[in-house]
Amino acid sequence: MTLHSPDGSAVGGCPVEVFRLGGDPGETGGSGDHDDWWDRLREQHGPVVPVALESGVTAWLLLGYHENLTVLQSPHLFSRDTRRWREVAEGRVDLSAGRPALSWRPNALYADGSEHARLRAPIADSIARLDMGATSQLVRQIADDLVDAFVARGSADLIAEYADPLPVLVINRLCGLPDSYGRMLGDLTSIIFGEDPREAEDAVIRLQQYFAGLVVRKRKRPGADLVSWMLEHPAGLTEHEVAHQAALINNSSHQTTTHLIGNTMRTLLTDTRIRSAYADARISAQDLLDHVMWTDTPFQILPARFALQNMLLGNARVRAGDALLIGFHAAHRDPAVYKGRREETGVAGGSRAHLMFGAGPHACPARDLARMIAATAVEVLNERLSGLRSAVAPEELRSVRSPFVRGVEALPVLFRPGNAVGEKAKGEGTGTAGRNGTSGHEKESEDDILGRLLRWWRGSGRGRR
Repeated sequence: MTLHSPDGSAVGGCPVEVFRLGGDPGETGGSGDHDDWWDRLREQHGPVVPVALESGVTAWLLLGYHENLTVLQSPHLFSRDTRRWREVAEGRVDLSAGRPALSWRPNALYADGSEHARLRAPIADSIARLDMGATSQLVRQIADDLVDAFVARGSADLIAEYADPLPVLVINRLCGLPDSYGRMLGDLTSIIFGEDPREAEDAVIRLQQYFAGLVVRKRKRPGADLVSWMLEHPAGLTEHEVAHQAALINNSSHQTTTHLIGNTMRTLLTDTRIRSAYADARISAQDLLDHVMWTDTPFQILPARFALQNMLLGNARVRAGDALLIGFHAAHRDPAVYKGRREETGVAGGSRAHLMFGAGPHACPARDLARMIAATAVEVLNERLSGLRSAVAPEELRSVRSPFVRGVEALPVLFRPGNAVGEKAKGEGTGTAGRNGTSGHEKESEDDILGRLLRWWRGSGRGRR
């Protein structure tokens, strides 16, 4: 990989020939299993290739592992602030009208330098205060609750009924709220990433109300939870800033963890060698997660970094203001780092050097929490569901229609009907997490922003108790 400073001469941007990102999986490689497509694209055009976004504007997609790593680790050359995008500066893209991943929010994800450090510190320090042992028990209890809802039926959709609600219920509980609020939060988040732009626009407003109301409630009645800790952090964030950082924790963890769980379960259901190795304890749940993060990365493309100067990156002449999309999945298939699979187990060889959690100053501060949630989720399913098998052939699974997310829309399974764990077996309380104070016993009837929002959600017909 080469990265050179410009010699002062004019540097052209994306060439005329570009590849459309988005649309049907068969023609874009943007979703589903298109490993050969990524490989051919790299062979034909090198480690950096121009793509057209759905809005018709161009960006660079990074296919090479080292190109991706260089961009992630070079904040002096590449900004995370979407307002630096030339398409925005020249009026061709309206950030307020774009997809969530290419918008702008006053949170750590879109900030650089000292501002990024100021906004990130309360997030990282609050997550570091979690009692991971107690949080692990909380995750297992929520996972058991979800399994209890379908275990007697002998069938389930592991995405809609398990992998999708689990991460957001955990985050909601770590913010000190009961599950009714978590189910509303998960519903609103799913609408934002859905296909109806009008519903998504309304859901964004409701989601902002959720986190604004959460901060107001925690300012009034603080507890041992993430939002209360961010409010008391010495960085001195305003309530508005804390609300946006709390929203970032939810938004960045939901889809990623959902499809890490889903893709891991799909691997176990469709790869007999890996399933056998996992069942025989020849690989751990963490080994299995690393395999999936190398071979079936939940976020295959991450928007975006923006060049701060003209340069040559790989084979591409990048101009200041150009957008560069982080190509996680393609990078993991780069022959320079991809080691193939271990013969004895079938899992991907190599280390934990995958890019799943990013790198550089914007690396995910919650990677240990995310890994624990996903590993616990997989363990609970395999412990609770006897005779677990796929209800459809692998080719019938439909990929998520997104150039960014890599996963399946549904994962229907069959198993022998079993019994619910029940509250007696789980002990007193509904979600006690020790020193985290995340018992979720907040009152639902309060006449504040959160209470009114919950009543609206239930009245809309979307709420299910």
